[in-house]
Amino acid sequence: MDSALQIIDLLLKYVSIIFLIYCCLNSLYNFYYKKPYTISDFRVYLITLIFIFFKLSASFLTFYTQTEFNYTNLTTFIIVLIGFYLHNKIIEPRKKFFRVFIFYFIGLLQMIYL
Repeated sequence: MDSALQIIDLLLKYVSIIFLIYCCLNSLYNFYYKKPYTISDFRVYLITLIFIFFKLSASFLTFYTQTEFNYTNLTTFIIVLIGFYLHNKIIEPRKKFFRVFIFYFIGLLQMIYL
């Protein structure tokens, strides 16, 4: 059971990193070329947030089995959640893409290096 949780946790980490990389590249591309903000952009950013939440949930489960908790997952989730919340408050597409890029990139760096 313990090794299965670790495998799921590791798999969710890689999926979250892939989604974060895609979101960062997509928002940077859309920001640079002044593309309009579409509903598909919103869905991709939301799915990324959901996968990061699943990663946080899996790390909570491994905490109960190993008594070891990695706080970087919690702070990554909070940073990405703040970025998602702030980008919803803005109407101008360039500012939306810039906010998403900054916060998701910080979350990506934190998930990779810490």
